[in-house]
Amino acid sequence: MGAGGRVAVVIPWRGGCPHREASLAWLLPRWRRAGHEPILAEAPPGPWSKAAAVADGLRHTGADVLVIADADVWTGGIPAAVDAVRSGWPWGIPHGDVHRLDQDATAAVLAGAPLGGGLVQPAYRGFEGGGITVLPRQVYEQVPLDPRYRGWGQEDESHALALRTLAGPPWRGDAPLWHLWHPPQARDSRRWGSLASRALYRRYRHAAGHPNRTRALLAEMEV
Repeated sequence: MGAGGRVAVVIPWRGGCPHREASLAWLLPRWRRAGHEPILAEAPPGPWSKAAAVADGLRHTGADVLVIADADVWTGGIPAAVDAVRSGWPWGIPHGDVHRLDQDATAAVLAGAPLGGGLVQPAYRGFEGGGITVLPRQVYEQVPLDPRYRGWGQEDESHALALRTLAGPPWRGDAPLWHLWHPPQARDSRRWGSLASRALYRRYRHAAGHPNRTRALLAEMEV
């Protein structure tokens, strides 16, 4: 049975980077033109926590369907993903390939040019959980992001592993996901956020496909 009712776009957010703030200013009216009033989900002070930011956003909406969207990405695939979730899919990924615009292309888009232009790397298949995820609120509340991830790295991948294990495989669209350029966030490497994040991610990988192990990992978040 699918999820009906209202849709909320929840954008995990912390200000302070002028490049990300410019991207957000470009994105907000696009969300509104698409028929959604985005919710800026503010992370608390201290190390960045996407899970804590989303928790803040949920306090401001009673919507039944959540679109959890990074503050620097856009795709035209949202309506199809929402329809898929409403028709019974446990969660949805609205995009296929990720197109990371370079600094010049991003500046042109923010100035009014169409999406496109130079990329910082060839387009690639976006990993599950990254960029934008669409899911029923009930599923998110049962399988939330893990607040033990601090900083950037591995929180989205781990969330996707838990969702696949406990909710089922996602619906996936093929619309491009456009990522607007900003300076890289502080992390150990492009692949790994930190030693702690890497260790926790390995536990999610070990639990993937095993519901009891995954539930035990999520239960630790409540202690």
